[in-house]
Amino acid sequence: MAKKKTEEKIEKTEEPNAIEAAKVEDLPDEEALIEKPKEGLDVELGEVKELEEEIVEEIKKKGLFEKETWKPKTSLGMKVKNGEISSIDYVLDKRIKILEPEIVDALVPNLTTDLLMVGQAKGKFGGGQKRVFKQTQKKTQEGNKPKFATFAVIGNEDGYVGIGYGKSRETVPAREKAIRQAKIKIIKIRRGCGNWRCGCGDAHTVPFKVSGKAGSVEITLIPAPKGTGLIVEKECQKILKLAGIKDVWSRTDGQTRSKLNLLYACFEALQRLMQFKLSDKNQEILSVIEGSSK
Repeated sequence: MAKKKTEEKIEKTEEPNAIEAAKVEDLPDEEALIEKPKEGLDVELGEVKELEEEIVEEIKKKGLFEKETWKPKTSLGMKVKNGEISSIDYVLDKRIKILEPEIVDALVPNLTTDLLMVGQAKGKFGGGQKRVFKQTQKKTQEGNKPKFATFAVIGNEDGYVGIGYGKSRETVPAREKAIRQAKIKIIKIRRGCGNWRCGCGDAHTVPFKVSGKAGSVEITLIPAPKGTGLIVEKECQKILKLAGIKDVWSRTDGQTRSKLNLLYACFEALQRLMQFKLSDKNQEILSVIEGSSK
């Protein structure tokens, strides 16, 4: 009886081993299992991820705007999306208030953005390096609460420009606010050849002398001959360059070290270019162009 029991135990232990061996024989090779997903889904997912990364980088560089995904909130935005309004000149000439930055993205697609140096890093005796963000602190019982501010300028280098100032407790929201304000406050300017030495007929400078004031700072833009360049403060150069002005002389008065007042004065001078009335004869002599040259 003991021998029969031991034989039955041996048979029972051998049966599952045989079943496992059969299962292993039926399974495919490990190499085949590894190669199949590589040739199929994994390769496709990798290609899709690479394409997505390339698209994101292009959008960041070029600042592309997707009109189809935009959901306008104002009547002007709805008209722009439907195609009833296709020119920014119509909006600016009618003095319609722009409340959505996407309107400017849709009507002026080739805009470039730049941040101006309005801040300064901490340094001994005020010798810190210039920075894009201006930092301030509020003393409280809980501790210091920092706040950041930045100044943005947008333009297409062909007659359209806008500036904006944004503040926030963090740098990224401050930057986004400044860019949004710059798009909402976009203007078009006049350009021409207002210098009597030049007479080239190209719209490379301001058509006549114009000035702007903010606080105690007053800046005057004077027409310059072709090839002179932008003879003005460095941060004002960025505003004039994005506006499409290539040559200009300037004169400043007041406390020009207050950077914000200087920038606001420069922008006001550009705004005043559109406030003067010119006859057709003077427009031909000065080669005046309003807005884009296209």
